[in-house]
Amino acid sequence: MKILEVVGLTCVVNGVALLDALSFTLEEGEILALCGPTDAGKTACLRCLAGSLPATSGRLIFDGREVTGMGPLELARHGLVRTGELPTPPWPLTALQAVVLALRWPRLGAFAAVLAKWPDPRGRARARALLERVGLGAEVAVRRDDLSPDGLERVGLAQALALRPRLLLLDEPLGHLPPDDLRAMAALITEIRAGGVSVVVTEREPSVAEVVADRVAVLDHGALIA
Repeated sequence: MKILEVVGLTCVVNGVALLDALSFTLEEGEILALCGPTDAGKTACLRCLAGSLPATSGRLIFDGREVTGMGPLELARHGLVRTGELPTPPWPLTALQAVVLALRWPRLGAFAAVLAKWPDPRGRARARALLERVGLGAEVAVRRDDLSPDGLERVGLAQALALRPRLLLLDEPLGHLPPDDLRAMAALITEIRAGGVSVVVTEREPSVAEVVADRVAVLDHGALIA
């Protein structure tokens, strides 16, 4: 069963075509990797899917529902979640507070960032459990800005999981990590998929994406070439 259908997605910004009639589908439970060099359109694709970058034309169908034109918050409420879409306050947050922000975002929107420093006991317990799930149980009090690249990826995953995604969008979660962290992150993404979450990841190198993906597609100038 298809959980996502992307039909003729085109995105033009300041006269530059970031996506060029891009079409693909994702099966429920699948991990799809979109690969290509810088400026291939990978991040633009994820941003359009998540609603933070408006598409010029095309259609998005998620879980049988037309979602074209919806914004990130509305899409997240439906279960389509991209890491990096949550508001980032100008003040520092701990890993725990970052996940509390995610827990409150569907209900409070941007105001969730203001209240993230004062988690209620229930929210604190849920945030701790999510950090444990992604392997950061010992880092709950560490400032997010002080975490390693691997730790930042894991906090982003914990935030995304707080939104109870059915489809998770991850932008280059593996390629910048050292080999040991890369394998551990790939195992975590696979575990998340086993919990019933479909995944789209981007990576520059197909060889990196193949560590975790069921299927690899290659983008160039916003269009699929393989």
